[in-house]
Amino acid sequence: MLFLILLLATIPAIFWFFVFLREEKFDAIPKKLITKVFVIGALSGLLAVVFEFVLVLFFPASATRAVFEPDEIQKLAFSTAVFALIITICAAAIEELVKIYSVKWFAYDNFQFNQVVDGAVLGVSAGLGFATLENIGYFLGVADKDFGTFLTVFVVRFLATTLLHALTTGIAGYYLGKAKFSTDKGVFWEGLLAAILIHATFNILLFSGLVLGLLLNIVLLVVMLAFLIRRMDSTEAQTIWKLVVFRRDVKG
Repeated sequence: MLFLILLLATIPAIFWFFVFLREEKFDAIPKKLITKVFVIGALSGLLAVVFEFVLVLFFPASATRAVFEPDEIQKLAFSTAVFALIITICAAAIEELVKIYSVKWFAYDNFQFNQVVDGAVLGVSAGLGFATLENIGYFLGVADKDFGTFLTVFVVRFLATTLLHALTTGIAGYYLGKAKFSTDKGVFWEGLLAAILIHATFNILLFSGLVLGLLLNIVLLVVMLAFLIRRMDSTEAQTIWKLVVFRRDVKG
């Protein structure tokens, strides 16, 4: 049973890898580096759990329950709802930070990171690693439920949450790549902030329990997927900067 859960947990990541890796047209990152970042991204999920455990200690238990039991969120007192909102935003920030720093600390200085698009690909890899660890936890949690419940969780994790992690860290990684190959280093923080806000918005809409929230999340994922793919396909993203520098040196 455990082997089956591990297999099912990795299927979404494999699918989304095929979608995003096709976008790197030239001088593709070696699979070894992508795998390394994927594993570190998964391990970063454990770090996120520790930070989030500490986070909830500062808030009322009712707010924590509201985050993890969203069916009750529409019945909350105003103050509790505010605390739940803060927890949701802070949790999104924690997760996005540990994911993108899996790239920044373990791949940023690698000489094979020589295009803006490499940042996006490595970000997607870290995000998919993180999502895979989450998938294992969720699938273990519903392993003793009926097939319908397990299938619902699998589909949501496959089509929504795993994609969300790939997109948010992919976007942060794209801007990390822009920062690496430009003088404007602050653009990285802009990308990271965007990733946190997208992640938090998705979770808030999901936890609302409303059909409208579900529909808006679908629109959000589609728009962000189109945005990231378009950015990854751009000339700026696909430029091999070590060749640009070499040509400038030769001309100089």
